[in-house]
Amino acid sequence: MAQPASAPALARQTAPPVPQAGLGRFVGLLGAVCLVVFLAAFPHVVTSQYYIHLLVVIAIYAILILGLDIVVGYTGQVSLGHAGLFGIGAYAAAVLFLKFKLGLWVGLVAGIGVTAAFGLLLAIPALRVSGPYLAMVTLAFGTIIQIFINEMTDLTNGPLGITLPPARVLDFSLIGMQAPWGAAGRKLEFYYLVCACLLATIVVVNRVVRSPFGRAFEALRDSPIACDCMGVSVYRYKVYAFVISAALAGLAGALFAWSERYVAPNSYGFELTVLFLLAVTMGGRKSRAGPLIGAAIIVMMPNILADISLVRIMAGIIAALAVVVVGLAFLRRKDNRMSLLIPGALCLAFFPATLAMESVTDFRLTVFGLMILFVVYYLPDGIVGFLREKLPFLRPSHTGATQELAASGDALIRQGGRSGADPLLKVERAVMQFGGLKALNEVDLAVRPGTIHGLIGPNGSGKSTMMNVLTGIYKPTAGGVSLATGTDAARRLDGRTPSEIALSGVARTFQNVQLFREMTALENVLVGLHHSFQGTLFDAILGTPRRRREEREARARAMAILDFVGLGSLAQVEARNLPYGKQRLLEIGRALALDPVLLLLDEPAAGLTAPDIAELTAIIRKIRDAGITVILIEHHMDVVMGLCDRVSVLDFGHKIAEGGAREVQSDPKVIEAYLGSPVADAAE
Repeated sequence: MAQPASAPALARQTAPPVPQAGLGRFVGLLGAVCLVVFLAAFPHVVTSQYYIHLLVVIAIYAILILGLDIVVGYTGQVSLGHAGLFGIGAYAAAVLFLKFKLGLWVGLVAGIGVTAAFGLLLAIPALRVSGPYLAMVTLAFGTIIQIFINEMTDLTNGPLGITLPPARVLDFSLIGMQAPWGAAGRKLEFYYLVCACLLATIVVVNRVVRSPFGRAFEALRDSPIACDCMGVSVYRYKVYAFVISAALAGLAGALFAWSERYVAPNSYGFELTVLFLLAVTMGGRKSRAGPLIGAAIIVMMPNILADISLVRIMAGIIAALAVVVVGLAFLRRKDNRMSLLIPGALCLAFFPATLAMESVTDFRLTVFGLMILFVVYYLPDGIVGFLREKLPFLRPSHTGATQELAASGDALIRQGGRSGADPLLKVERAVMQFGGLKALNEVDLAVRPGTIHGLIGPNGSGKSTMMNVLTGIYKPTAGGVSLATGTDAARRLDGRTPSEIALSGVARTFQNVQLFREMTALENVLVGLHHSFQGTLFDAILGTPRRRREEREARARAMAILDFVGLGSLAQVEARNLPYGKQRLLEIGRALALDPVLLLLDEPAAGLTAPDIAELTAIIRKIRDAGITVILIEHHMDVVMGLCDRVSVLDFGHKIAEGGAREVQSDPKVIEAYLGSPVADAAE
């Protein structure tokens, strides 16, 4: 039977402040309205074709950077290949016109489709690596694309490039009419098309990142291991993110080709990649405003650097501001005053350097590189992140709907594991060898359903290794692991991926808390409920009724789980801002969202106070009473003796004892290896 939700009291701790979700939504809506009004009015207020074209380029770059932010900001991957993807989109549109005289609309579709396909081909091998290796692979991809474009003269016209005619957005001559807005309006058709594509991109990206897909992207950035153990395949969702980003790069590339009316291989080189990364880091990740700000900076910066007089004026202003900021920091004795000396000195040195230069154009990459270093070190969350820190009302509303949402349904759902004396989990002669070290040496384990099975031993005995073997993080060197759910034959778990094992009914917590730190408590639990979503990526983009219904039901269930572990009032608090004891409970709640038949708890009481431990043990008992089998690794012997129905003891990778809690406590081998003298314990 399902266990109803209940809420332990939270009187012992004061809840961190909850963000004002309604205000966050209002600011976002106001920003969207201002953007639409600005784009609509700009060409009528500023009639210069130069500035209109400049805004078109900013909008096109913003489309690409919005997609790049999904990869860099949400999944935490570093891609240096987006200039190449941008070029593929541009050439897809240009080649279709060159070879088949196909116009703007077909070019846009081709740019999206062809670039998404190339993105998939790149992502499948590239995303099996991470960090600097991924950066190197994507950089090599961008270089190879530039070489191919240059060499495939039959298709791309080689170094000569491809020239395009003026873009024809709406051809009224096909129906024997003149454009109702006249010749002046026809010049703005492409401008408004680009603006419409930008607004559509913002809507699409916003819907994706606020969907289960977006939560999966954020989760795999914060903790790939925990993400896999929640049934969310890290590799698969990396590929999803990269393909979405590539499709938007293709759209931007196709628009850029028709905007410039000329494409050439040298337009999509390494410098453009540096500019895109600068835009993401400087504007601010995980926001829609950040890419817009970043795009404006990288489009305007080359024009500014081309005018040495303007550069000198800006350098003088920056130097004066640096003197003021550093001076005030020392006068007020701020804690960060010493860390401001280096950037202050660099800002001062930049001014005389510009006076000695005839031109800054040749040093553009140097300037861009220094800007990236400055932003990464001193503004790690970019301009938007800095503003959100100083002005809390600008922070995203996260889970604003939860303020009106009540918990509904049962917190725990029993999956129906095997009943009776037959083992639910069976480990047979498991060996886990690392070089010459055997962390597990032919260990047998049988866990009966509906029990709390303790796994204890001194440090280095193999407990956490066993946990990693059971959840697929380690593939055992020898032996087997099987899980029996229901009346069917037991299923082998060894050799399966962590996400497959999680979806088969095995959930876990970690010795070191592995929460998704920048996500709220509710969003953490929603990641655990990821398996309950059946909607596709298109459901997320289109906001279909199924997508809204699944989200509504999942949020209600997540609130019930949070109430069960005593965190209902902290649903909208980011995980990193929760007290340590509440983080432990949140990790258990997230694991329960998988509807497990077997729950593995890895030292859940470590670092907790006595009241927190009492609350924890009460929750573990309720989990067991709901029919969920528990394997508990714990060093607190009072917790083990008070909770466990059966205990297995490991020492140097061997199982040295197994039985009831009191029986194991009096075993001579256990006393020698771990527990110490029971007589001495009693005297204490």
